[in-house]
Formats: sequence, C-alpha cells, structure tokens
Amino acid sequence: MYGAHKHRPPPAPYATYATSTPTTPPLSLRQHEGRMSSSTDSSEGTLDILMADLMNSLGKESQESTMQRISLCGGCNRPITSNVTPIHALGSVYHPGHLKCSQCYKPVDNDKTGYKEYQQRVYCRSDYMRLFLPLCRACHLPVHGEAVSAMDGSLNGKWHVDCFGCHHCHEPFPDNTFYVFENSPYCRMHYHQLNNSLCRTCDAPIEGPCAQTTEGWRFHPPCFVCHVCHSSISDIYYMFERRIYCESHVDQLQQQHNVRAERRKTQFASV
Repeated sequence: MYGAHKHRPPPAPYATYATSTPTTPPLSLRQHEGRMSSSTDSSEGTLDILMADLMNSLGKESQESTMQRISLCGGCNRPITSNVTPIHALGSVYHPGHLKCSQCYKPVDNDKTGYKEYQQRVYCRSDYMRLFLPLCRACHLPVHGEAVSAMDGSLNGKWHVDCFGCHHCHEPFPDNTFYVFENSPYCRMHYHQLNNSLCRTCDAPIEGPCAQTTEGWRFHPPCFVCHVCHSSISDIYYMFERRIYCESHVDQLQQQHNVRAERRKTQFASV
C-alpha cells in the first residue's frame, strides 16, 4: 500500500556543541504583554474585514438567486408571485388573463377556453379549429381527432366518423364500402338511382352488362323481356306506347289495333 512515509531525523553526530547567549537582551514581562496585545488587535481587525466581505458576498448571491426564482410575465413583463399559477406558452410564462388569442384577442387559459400554439402564435381552441382544421363535409364543423376520408382519393375532404354516410339518405355504411357520384358518397341504391343504373324491370342495381334503349332505360339482360309473354329479347324488339314487344306479339298488336310499332335493335353495354 502506497502512502506517506514518516522520516525520522538522523541521529546527532557524536560531537560536542556549545550554546551561545543571545545578544538581544530579554524582554521584560510588560514588553511581552505589549507585543502580544498588539498582535491580537491586528488579527481581530483582519478577521472582521474577512467576515464583512463574506457576508456581502453571501448577500449578493442570495439576491441573485431570488431574482432568478422570480419569473417575469411575457405579457406585462412584471414579476409573477409565488401565489399565482402562471400559464406556460411560447417558451414563457404569463399572468392569468395576460395570454391572448392572436385572432380574437380574448384571454385564453388551460381550462375554460383552451389554447393551441401554432407557428409561434397562440390561438383559442375555437379559432384554431376554425382557421386550421378541415371542416366536416356533412355537418360543416371542424374535424379534429379521428376522421374519415377515401383511401383511394376518389373523394375530397374529410368527415367526422359519425357523420360519414350516404349523401342522400344519411345512412352509415356498415361494411365501409360506398359509391361515389359527383364527389359525394352514396349507398348502393341511391348511387344507382342517380347513375341511371337501376333495372327498369326489377328496380335492382345493375353492375355489369345491361340492355338499354334509346330512351335511356336500362335492364339486366334477363330482365329485358316482352311486355306480353315475358320472354327474353336479345336482338330485335318493338316499341309501342312505351312498351316493349317481341316480334310475335307486336304482329298481333298491329293487326288488332291497326297500329304500327317502331322496330329497334337491342343495345348492350356495361355499367
């Protein structure tokens, strides 16, 4: 173990030595007392000076520490006392009532109005939502938190979850599928109604091949039938008084009523 070593003084050599008498005469007792008292007075004076310097130094540090603990309001630049709960915003603190909305200039707080920091400015909750949040396309109120939008980009805008439904009947979409017509969501039935893709015979939606007439009527191919016999028509048909006839029954019609039906060719398309 390493440590300090104590060195003993070497033994005195075996030699004789003599003592000399001091040339300065010894001080008397009074002289000793005078010098002792003089030395004591000087030490006490120095100690008093050191103590005064120390107290001044401690006073300055305490004052500086107290100033550091006192926060200044970012609104009025006055101290915020310890009995006041400040509002923290924009990297500073404020007296209650001194932090104001950058839009309406009304005081904001954490509880009643709420506030939001945005682009180095403070806004009350209502102004922030009105200015910077998208509006629900159904209720036209700001959308914050969870929102609904089209995954494929076929629809513009956003909706509250509870507001997203058919633009016509307002019913929700249970399986999260919907139809888009002119940038609005619709249920299956109302989409096909607007799209003119409901079968004129069964009134059900057509999705795929369809037969259609020059009047714009559309049919499921199996639903495009004669008005009399209900047989399917896939080629030539006849139109009379907005009714469709096959070739056999139109002949009977023309002979019995002495009328002439319009001859047409079936048109097929895909919806």
